[in-house]
Amino acid sequence: MKNIKHHSIIITVKDFKMAEKIKNEVAFLYKKNMEAKNGFELISPIIPGLINNYYSFFISPDGSKEGYDLSDDGDKIREKTIQLLNRYLSMDPMLELNYVELFYGDEDNAPQILNFK
Repeated sequence: MKNIKHHSIIITVKDFKMAEKIKNEVAFLYKKNMEAKNGFELISPIIPGLINNYYSFFISPDGSKEGYDLSDDGDKIREKTIQLLNRYLSMDPMLELNYVELFYGDEDNAPQILNFK
């Protein structure tokens, strides 16, 4: 029996325009690489912090059991998203961009942080 693993990425950026740009690029990754054409709907709106002008959004878990096409598509897109974020950070080391990739809810494994900056 296959297992559901809630796999998500939270992204926080100091600059709103950069948050919009990254969100749009991640949405493009979903539109291009996910068989489910509404996959981009897993991306939340951009939420402003209450102070200090930080902006966050997250990529919601896809809800699919591990090993199915939708889950595999989500895994590939999350990998491409992390590559995208790291590319931005390597181009501008002063960019105020942080992220965490994590999973939880897996029957066989404890919650884990997989990537972060």
